[in-house]
This record gives sequence, C-alpha cells and structure tokens, in this order.
Amino acid sequence: MSFIFRDNAIFYGLIVYFSRKVFKIMRVKIVTGMFLSACSTLVSAQNTETFDSPLNISIHASGNFGELRGTHFHTGLDIKTQQRIGLPVYAPADGYVSRIKVSTWGYGKALYIDHPNGQTTVYGHLNAYAGDIAKLVLDRHYGEKNFEIEIFPRKNELQVKKGQIIAYTGNTGGSGGPHLHYEFRDTKTQNIINPLKEGMDKRLTDTQAPTVNGLYVYPVGDGAVANESETPSLLTYTTQKDGTLLVTPVKGRGDLSFGIDIHDTANYNTNKNGVYLLETFVNGKPLFSYRFDTFSFNETGYVNALIDYERYLNTKKKVQKLFFEKTYSLSVLTVDPSKGVFNVKSGQNYNYSIVLSDYHGNKTTISIPVEFSNSVAKTKKVAPTGEYKINSDRDYIFEKKNVTVSIPAKAFYNDFVMDMSVENDVLKLHKPVVPFAKSMSITFDTSAMNISNRDKAFIARVDGGKRDYFKTTKKGNLWTIYAKSFGDYKILIDDTAPTIDNASFTEGKWLSNESEISFQIRDNMSGIDTINGYINGNWILLDYDYKTRKIVHKFSDGKVVSGRNDVVIKVKDSVGNEGVYESHFFRQ
Repeated sequence: MSFIFRDNAIFYGLIVYFSRKVFKIMRVKIVTGMFLSACSTLVSAQNTETFDSPLNISIHASGNFGELRGTHFHTGLDIKTQQRIGLPVYAPADGYVSRIKVSTWGYGKALYIDHPNGQTTVYGHLNAYAGDIAKLVLDRHYGEKNFEIEIFPRKNELQVKKGQIIAYTGNTGGSGGPHLHYEFRDTKTQNIINPLKEGMDKRLTDTQAPTVNGLYVYPVGDGAVANESETPSLLTYTTQKDGTLLVTPVKGRGDLSFGIDIHDTANYNTNKNGVYLLETFVNGKPLFSYRFDTFSFNETGYVNALIDYERYLNTKKKVQKLFFEKTYSLSVLTVDPSKGVFNVKSGQNYNYSIVLSDYHGNKTTISIPVEFSNSVAKTKKVAPTGEYKINSDRDYIFEKKNVTVSIPAKAFYNDFVMDMSVENDVLKLHKPVVPFAKSMSITFDTSAMNISNRDKAFIARVDGGKRDYFKTTKKGNLWTIYAKSFGDYKILIDDTAPTIDNASFTEGKWLSNESEISFQIRDNMSGIDTINGYINGNWILLDYDYKTRKIVHKFSDGKVVSGRNDVVIKVKDSVGNEGVYESHFFRQ
C-alpha cells in the first residue's frame, strides 16, 4: 500500500502519530529520529520539480540568459519558433497562473505560472492565450475597455497541468521576430534563474566553443602605457594547434587590463548569443570573472557599466571591460581587490589569460604575454574638458539661465567631467556617451518663453536629428521631465493629429468570409497614447503592434452583427491631438 500526502499538516500529524507509536513500543528514541529524518527527506523530494519543454519542437536559442542587450542583461532563453507564429505553448509543470500582462512594449502578451517548487515560469511575446486563460483575458479587455491590461488571478484560480496548452507563440511587444521568451524566477525573491539550470540544457545540442571577435588592452592608471599608447588598442592573435588563442606580446607599464568582444553559439544555430562563464588570471591568480546563473532585475542596467559604453555608441561593438573603473555591485561578478587591474613593473613578465566557457563546458582559452617596456607613448590620452567634475557618489543641482538639472547620487557608474550650457532656450547637456544608472530631472522655467500653444507643448530631446518625446509635468511655468541620457533638450509643439489609414477593406464592402479588419496608425512627433475602436457604437478590442503600426480587430470577439456595421477608430497622441476614422462594412 502507498500513500500520496497532499496536505503537509496531515502529513506531519501522521508522522508524529506513528513516531509516538514506535517510541512507545520500541522505547528507543533513535528510531523516532531516524523515522522523522526519512520523512523530512520525503517531504523535500516532494518539493522538487522536473520541467518539460514549453514547445514541442527542436530547441534552438536566438538569445540566452545573461546575454548583453542594449540596456540590460537578457533574463531568459529566447527559443526559435521556426519563424512561425501560433505554435502551442505547453505548461512545463503543474502550477497556477499568477499573472497575465498585455502590453504594447516589453514582453507584449505575457503569462506567469507559479509552481509548487517555489519557482515561476514566464512566457513572453505570445500571440494569444488558450482556454480559460484566453476567456479571462478577453473579458478583462472588454471590462476595462483597454488593450493594455494586467491581471493577478487568485491562487489556484487558474490551475494548469503539465503538458496543457496555455498559449500560442508570437511576436508581440519588443520582439524582433517570432520566438518564445522563456524565463525562470524564484517566486519569493523574483530573482531570475538561468533556464539551462532547470533542464533546458539537455534540450540544446552544443559542441561549439565561444568565439572571440576582438581583444583590446586598456591602460587604466595614470601614466600607464600599452603598446606605445595611453588609450585602448586592438590586439592581434593566432590560433594554436590546441585551440588556444595566443596574443602578440603586450609591451607596457603601469596599471593595465583588457577588454573583449565575444559571443557564443550552438549546433544548428548561427545566432550570436552571450557567454555563460568568463574567467581571467594573471600568472595563474584569479583576477576577474562572471558566471550567469542568477541575478536580480535591479542589476540588469549594469550591462552599461560592464561594457565600454562610449565604444559601443560609436561602433556598436560590445567590448566587455575586464576590470572596474569604479566598483559596482553586480552579483554575477567575482573581482580581485585590485579591481581586475594588474601593475606591470620593470624586470617582470606576466601571463594574462582568459577562459571562456559555455554552459555545456565548451571552452576557449586566450593567452596574453605581457612584458615591461619603458617606451614613450606615441598615442596620448586626450584630457577631458568640461565645466563640472562629477563624482558619481554625490548628488548635484545645476542651474543655467532658465533651466535646472538635478542629478541624484549614484546616477552614474563612473566619475567624469561634464559640460552644460543653455543657448536660445536649448539645453545642451554634455554628450550621450555616459551611461545612466538613475534618472535625472530637467526643469524649464517657461515664464519668459514665447510658446504659441502651451497645451500641445512638451520637452523633447533633439540632438542627432531626433525628436524624442518626454512626458512633461507642468506646474505653472515650471515644466519637468525625467531622463536617462545626455543630449540637447528643448520645448517643441505638436499640433498634428495621428493618422489612420491602410484599412483592410473598402467602405461598404461585404466581409462575410473575413476574420478580421485592420488599419495602420502613425504619429509624427509625440507618439501614440490611446487607441479606441467602436462598431455600431460599442467598444471593440484592437490589438496594436507598434513595430508595424498595425491595429487589428478579430471578428471572433463577437461584436459584429449581420448586415451593416459602422466602424469608428479614434487615436490620440501624447499631447491630446486626436485622429478619427469612420467607415462601414457589411457581413452576413
């Protein structure tokens, strides 16, 4: 006879009951201790979970955990869906739906499932939900009369079983192509966990070692020189018979370190993904390393501290700095007290090595001989120019003419020298080569400014030909925005309404065999804010994809009637200009 205990209180009650019986009969305390220990092990085993794949296809990754993205470390595994939309997504384990979010941006249509083992799985960029989940979502859309919604079902309200279809893959939100974003989190802390640690490693075939795209030496300290340069320089290397990359010896002095541009891939895959493990050594001593097993969401911005940010802006190459300029708290890093830097002294030679590993243990090793040299630098470091020396540990308030800039402490990762000026009501605030960790506030005093239409005016970033809208808080003549980028800022006016065109039907057409209607919407300045559609005076759901500027209404919602259907689409931009489209169609 076997028992399955589904209630821990009953389970432990039975443990105590049988333990007392054993103790009474045997009169030996050790028996009870052994029995309780065995039962504790059984309870622990009940809390383990084996996760199946969420897709019933071969698994290939278009993006992996910890990969360096534009503004963050990637938080999951992006699984290719054969460039298709609508593949079934299966629950990889039992659990219940804890959160549903539909957003224009980010994960688009997303689903969260809490599992009994204390983990949450996340599914992003979905095209649609399935079953009772889909019904709840549709009801909420129409209940709130909004495309963007967020739902937190009660615990066990929407239970799912392993292998159940929960959704369908898509390309919604910030997705760059059809795929499934698959993510693991610790339910309690919300820390993100590498999906390869949860069994997905066994579903990927990977015998390919990480690849080096470029290697750079960085003179870090004052007076440091490497290969006759005070600035970072590209290194050359050859591949040895054992696969090791041997770099042409670096000759220099003072505090040096390195930067590296790398990627990883796998079998049957050409995508350039991130590297799981990087380790550096000087003469065998560990210096700087990272391992992407888990991290928290508030650490994702540190990607801009890890890379050479200015080089990335200028070249789009993500060169990872293997040292600290100023210490920052990124949990995946292990760094020697020297901050990843070593001092090259007269009469001594060094061997700096880098070992790159993927999750499956494939390795690439780089060996860099370093020799002392007292050569004069032919390439000099350009001294920074600017009016203000910024210590990133401090907060600042700067005022120029009618503009005030407030910067909180820890807004930046490193110290630097900043420029600021105001000319013809345009704030020129440094150059956009410094990454931000926190937002600064910019306030314009508009009392003496000639603004023709204040209701339609806003503060925008305008450098480089851009006209980026910022939500502007207006308190009388004081107008404020929050921004995380340097550049030029000024007040612009948007008095042009959004456009609605490219309807999928002509007016008066019969659409008896169609399943949906669609339109394209555009705004030339402040951006789309709200979208509302009506058929015969009743609000309808319009799916919006900002990448294609397309809005779609599906007839399966049941809002059309037999005969004539009058359609009205209303689109507002961020300052309240409204575009309106009216038409009608017929349907049997």
